[in-house]
Amino acid sequence: MQDSAAQGLELKRRRLTAVPGIQIRRLKVLLENRPFLKNVSIMMTGAAAGQMISLLLSPILTRLYSPQQFGILSVYSAILAILVVVASLRYELALPLTRSEEDANNLMAVCVCALMLTTAGIGAAVFAFPENTLETLWPGPFNSVHIASYRGLLILGYACLGGYFIALYAATRAGAFRAIAKTRLAQGVVGPTSQIGLALLGAGAPGLLIGSILGQSAGTFGLFYSVVADSRAFLASLSWRKMWDMAKRYCRFPLVSSWSALIDALGSSQLLYLLISVQYSARIAGFIFLVERIVSRPLAIVGTSILQVFVGEAGETVSTDPAKLKSRFYQVVTRQIGLAAAWVLVANLAGALMFPTVFGAEWDEGIVYLQAMSLGYLALAIVQPVFHTLQILEQQALAAAWQIGRLLFTVGVFEAGVAFGLEAPWVIAAYSAAQAVSCLVLFLLMARSIQQLQR
Repeated sequence: MQDSAAQGLELKRRRLTAVPGIQIRRLKVLLENRPFLKNVSIMMTGAAAGQMISLLLSPILTRLYSPQQFGILSVYSAILAILVVVASLRYELALPLTRSEEDANNLMAVCVCALMLTTAGIGAAVFAFPENTLETLWPGPFNSVHIASYRGLLILGYACLGGYFIALYAATRAGAFRAIAKTRLAQGVVGPTSQIGLALLGAGAPGLLIGSILGQSAGTFGLFYSVVADSRAFLASLSWRKMWDMAKRYCRFPLVSSWSALIDALGSSQLLYLLISVQYSARIAGFIFLVERIVSRPLAIVGTSILQVFVGEAGETVSTDPAKLKSRFYQVVTRQIGLAAAWVLVANLAGALMFPTVFGAEWDEGIVYLQAMSLGYLALAIVQPVFHTLQILEQQALAAAWQIGRLLFTVGVFEAGVAFGLEAPWVIAAYSAAQAVSCLVLFLLMARSIQQLQR
């Protein structure tokens, strides 16, 4: 009897130890049969790992840098994010739409040429910008050395981030999602660790900016290599005539999408940092920057990870299988609703209990701005995975109209709150609600355009 009982226990133990292996094999089979889910899981793994590292290092950063210094980073990041959307004149968005390697290579060359031209133009404009106007926008006093360094860092960040976006969309077209995932992990490690190291060296606010540049552009060369493994074959496929043909074929991207993207960036939360810095203080901008880093950025990384896979698949199905595009659109949005709502709810509950403990007593005021921004973060997270749908459908004019409308609406709400003398948290909450309404309108426009495509 004892031997029989022992054998039974041993058999149960073996079954239990075998369960994880069986589940892993089942998961692998499931992912192999569903390539979209497989690619999203690859992107999410790298993004989640990078973001987790960034979150774990945030309490160290908040003890090394003040809210005022984070406010300087927020203004710098906002200006960079607004400008960089036109770095390649939006030609990079057309890369997933190309059908042949030759077309893709020549369009990539067009993107690089556009980046060089716009970097030169931005550089000239930045150094020609009047100092008195710069002092009005910039959060805090600075001398001539600070002015030169901040201007130089803005140009450097513009060139590095613009190059990363070209590599990102070229890798998306090639289906190099593992390489993209590695860059997400690298960004989560390189950015915060370099900022910590520079703080220990006494770099101050410029250290935050330099670390941000290093983090945002981490992995750029690796992505280019994943797409252009054979440089000789790549160069042999290039011709000025073909580049000109590609530039003309997708001319609506620079003529319409580039300006609409610039308006879109102004209408997003990036402009909010400039408005707050001018109307209120850089300290408040620093609180919101930390809130975005903790609450919105994880959702943004999830959304952009899905977006890269969605864009890659939609580039193929938009002309061949509109029904699949529609199905995928609603599948992504409905699942994102549950994820985003759960994350924002948890962030609000945990933030109220843990914010001052985790980040330091100096950051206690951030709880109010976390609550004020939550609705806008939720709405943006829902549409972010399908944000480029109108661009994919080549509905650039409609996208531009929405972006202009959002800019006027959100800025109008903000300025109205300031004019009525409302306190900063109430003005920011109204701005957040205006962003949510705008995202709802965008969803309806995208859904309508997909329905018309099917017809």
